[in-house]
Amino acid sequence: MNAVLTQRKYRLAARLATDTARTFGLYTVIAFGVLLAASLLWRQITGEYADFAAMLIFAVPLIVTVIAWAHLAKSYPLAIATGLTRKEFLAAYALFGLATVLVTALLTQLGLAVIDLFDTFRGVEHHMGFYGQTPLESVVRPALFFACGAAAAAAKLRFDRAWISAPLAAVVIAGVVYRSVAYFALMKLVGMENSSTDGTVFEYPNVDLSAVIPYLDAVLAAVFALIAWALLARAPMRPKAN
Repeated sequence: MNAVLTQRKYRLAARLATDTARTFGLYTVIAFGVLLAASLLWRQITGEYADFAAMLIFAVPLIVTVIAWAHLAKSYPLAIATGLTRKEFLAAYALFGLATVLVTALLTQLGLAVIDLFDTFRGVEHHMGFYGQTPLESVVRPALFFACGAAAAAAKLRFDRAWISAPLAAVVIAGVVYRSVAYFALMKLVGMENSSTDGTVFEYPNVDLSAVIPYLDAVLAAVFALIAWALLARAPMRPKAN
């Protein structure tokens, strides 16, 4: 009996991972294939190189944020109905988050390898040099945005009143999306000059601080993970309304 109870968090984590693979994961892979084929077809028709598939890789942070938000908002209210304790749920969701981050990093690397294999972007190569390309970045980037989505959803679960939870969730997401502003200011404070930035949200081309961004993001991911944990530790556990 005890062995069965100890497996509950693993079963929940596996169920969340399976649901994600069947929905977000499958649709993302299909979309990548369609966009890659469209790029190749566009090249055959016009003779010009396109970067349609790379746009999906750039959108990985948005996808991971939605995954974290949607599954937390859906699964947490059901935890009490299935008999899970708060501790078990937090452990299961943490395992699910770890699996999501690692699989996302793997898919990012595979996506880049496929793009290079088909040589779709020769002469354009917009997929080169973006933040998230290196193995370390491809792990840290989804980790940060998963923690961000989890913290935003946790704020909504913790506070029933929309006038409190909605602004908190918005602040969490905006703080991560536009964190580059704080990073640039921090680098100037410590005497590091930044060469240039094009103002994009998820890319940091040609800037001196690009080497330290993964480490800053790792710290920020840990901070938001702790925020999500603290909010969920105090969030009411009520069954989901029909």
